Amino acid sequence: MTDLFTRRVARRGSAVLLALLAACGDDNPAKPAVRLDTCADANGLIAADITTNCHLVASTTYTLKGFRKVTNGATLTIDPGTKIVGDTLTPGSALFITRGSKIDAQGTAAAPIVFTSAKAAGRRRPGDWGGLLLVGNATINRTNPPTPTILTEGPAGENYAGGNNDADNSGTMKYVRVEFGGYAEIVNEELNTFTFYAVGSGTTLDYLQALAGLDDSFEWFGGTVNGKHLISYESGDDHFDWTEGYRGKNQFMIAYQSRRLDPVPPGQPSSDQQGFEGDGCERDKPGCGSYLNTPYSMPVFANFAVIGFDNLISGYPTNGGRGMMLRRGTGGTFVNGIVARWPQRGLNMRNYQTDTLRMRDSLIVRNVLFAENGANFDPVSTTDTLNLGYESKFVVTGSGIIQHTGTAASLFVKLPTDTINTTVSSFDWTPAAGAPTRTGGLSAFTGLIAARAGSFITATAYMGPADPAGTKWWEGWTNYAPR
Repeated sequence: MTDLFTRRVARRGSAVLLALLAACGDDNPAKPAVRLDTCADANGLIAADITTNCHLVASTTYTLKGFRKVTNGATLTIDPGTKIVGDTLTPGSALFITRGSKIDAQGTAAAPIVFTSAKAAGRRRPGDWGGLLLVGNATINRTNPPTPTILTEGPAGENYAGGNNDADNSGTMKYVRVEFGGYAEIVNEELNTFTFYAVGSGTTLDYLQALAGLDDSFEWFGGTVNGKHLISYESGDDHFDWTEGYRGKNQFMIAYQSRRLDPVPPGQPSSDQQGFEGDGCERDKPGCGSYLNTPYSMPVFANFAVIGFDNLISGYPTNGGRGMMLRRGTGGTFVNGIVARWPQRGLNMRNYQTDTLRMRDSLIVRNVLFAENGANFDPVSTTDTLNLGYESKFVVTGSGIIQHTGTAASLFVKLPTDTINTTVSSFDWTPAAGAPTRTGGLSAFTGLIAARAGSFITATAYMGPADPAGTKWWEGWTNYAPR
């Protein structure tokens, strides 16, 4: 009797269990929803710091309210196609991934992840909200004399000093677009679109676009993080900016500027917009004893197109308008790139400390084409301490530097000439038929360039961001809209 009773109960229990499983199955419309976005309320509002793992889903539009930080070692996961807006009624509304925490934001070309203004298209402006900031644990050079605390820019600073792990991992971002950021509480305290503070090489950055931010599109403060497929359209300040010992590698990069942007007050238009702007260590900041603090700023930038203001358009900042501004003791390697249509200079190198690194083979410009700039280089001078014509020393036999006499537009299949009606479909960065950039690249790296490129940067027979026979990698996930 006992055995029979047990068997009947077991069979009955199994039936009940199966019924419960069926009720919760994927094909059951009454299946209870499981909230993944535990850091947001029922309306998608994120109004507190994220201290435990959280997962944002594409079915909800999320709103960042205030300076929100991912802390306590948490990971923020964001699904493809998710939209996050910055609350324009709350000052800042930025997202910080703090030291020890991670972001896992992996969109696709068909479903990018978008951070943007809460305002409607046509009413959006640079500085509507904050931006995206990652703080890692890699080394920087702003530590001599020792400085235990160095805070990120803006009013909600995070300490990024004292890092000791150049392989640190702050997460993964792929197919991510950030638009209309850069909120400024006060002038010169603007946030950037993407900011990387002491971020390590364990972090993955691929297919990122900055659009119409108030300050720099991409800025690196020290660290070693690498990136590929980086796009900056219409920056409020510099497109690619680094300082404090940045040593990462970046390949396939696009910057396009046609105008000065009109930001939200109290933000102000930049007075010195550049394409690249690189520093070693800025002596006026605590912890920078010298422009040449170590480790030196030694980034690698390969296969870039940095296109500036049309020379026929007035209103560019008189202290800006340079395609490459290398100063304050920066080193670096620039290879297989294009610098075009900058009204002041294509290349400007300042400060004897910077030239010292050039003479040490720690600052290399190789196989780069300059076109339609106000002038490609500064004239040689013996009196102007900032502009001694250092950059002309890059043009030596075998450098591969080309001073092209044609227009910037002639280098690409499609480059906008109508700045009023430009759309994202107005760009095709593929080298035009007959352009010297189709075959002018350094196709094999040797010596110091090979050592600095490592396995991350690939040598190409072409200049610029697009393989003449390759895919149009910028299509499908990017946007163009000054407002």
